[in-house]
Amino acid sequence: MEIAPYIAAVLLLVVLLWCVVGVLHEAGHAWAALTLLPGPVTVHLGTYGQPTRNLRFQVGRLQVFVAYTVLLWRGGYCEHQATTAAWRKAAIIVAGPLLPLLLAGGGVAVAFSQSNYPLRALACCLLGLATVGFFFNLVPRTRPILLADGRRIFNDGQQLVNIYRLPELGRRLNAQLQQAEACRVAGNYAESADLYVALLPKVVPTASILQHAYYVLTHAGRYAEALPVSMQYQEEFADQLTDDDQFTHALILSRLGQHAAAIDAYTALIEQPQPYVNAYNNRGYTHNLLGNYALALADFDHAIACEPGQAYAYNNRGLALLKLGQEAAGLADIQHGLALDPANAYGYRNLGIYHLDRGEYAAALHHFEQAQQLDSATHELSTYMQETHQRLAQSTGGSLP
Repeated sequence: MEIAPYIAAVLLLVVLLWCVVGVLHEAGHAWAALTLLPGPVTVHLGTYGQPTRNLRFQVGRLQVFVAYTVLLWRGGYCEHQATTAAWRKAAIIVAGPLLPLLLAGGGVAVAFSQSNYPLRALACCLLGLATVGFFFNLVPRTRPILLADGRRIFNDGQQLVNIYRLPELGRRLNAQLQQAEACRVAGNYAESADLYVALLPKVVPTASILQHAYYVLTHAGRYAEALPVSMQYQEEFADQLTDDDQFTHALILSRLGQHAAAIDAYTALIEQPQPYVNAYNNRGYTHNLLGNYALALADFDHAIACEPGQAYAYNNRGLALLKLGQEAAGLADIQHGLALDPANAYGYRNLGIYHLDRGEYAAALHHFEQAQQLDSATHELSTYMQETHQRLAQSTGGSLP
């Protein structure tokens, strides 16, 4: 006798009954919300808000989205917009796992009042799954569920915990936010960045929280973490974007090696009715990174014409001129940039690049070390220093002086 078909049938039945428990669970939330609240209620069955491949229908204040493929269902959730008392929130949450448990218990009572053994087995299976679902949903889990629109929610148990802890949680998060802000204002970007990274998953991000978070992450050199925060800010608060926001976003892209996207972003700032002057310098710097020195030179000319006292533009134009073979003009620009700002690490870095290209490794290393003393986070400085050390070791037979 072939047993495999029977095992497959039983597994299929369990999957379908688990889907029934899920439907009853969301129906419990919806029934309680419709009873206790005045506004609309939305239920998603089979997805966490996937906007496509759904059957949609509405009954009064209830709107339902059902994923087409039942066997591929991956949860569901119920949402409402009303702000209400804590006891109502708790009742709506508990009604979800409680309704399938009560109905399954009633089903067992009905099934055992008859002599239909398959019906009894089916009812017991449903009660078992409803019991598992009850405890599975009411045991708090701190790991959030990611919805299709990017929002995060918690399971029923954790939501109940949050309702209980909300005042204390709010005070603690507010204290952490104040500490993060104090560090940012003091220029302690590394600590501020750590605090913001810890805060972001726990709070509803406002415009200022997102803006300050990607700002400190950028200043701390944590560009890979800054990019998604900056993108979220641009998507959710597009009407509040400033030129500074878009400039910082372009800088993040450039630091992550996304130079084409960075150039597009800088170009958008330049082609405004009122050009953002710093974008000329940074676009030129990005062209330097790509080896497009003639394009870089034109940008630095614009930057200097707009702001003659900008040391960075002179230092960067000097590097472009050096790469184009115009050594006298390039060195003059870098020296003038250092005269304007003697603490500008990029001037010494670019002098180091000049000597490195000429094979003068000791002189290159000297300038790189000067740049490092002024600002160890100077872009690509560590890479140039490593290359110089290697070249110097090779030129001295493997031993450094």
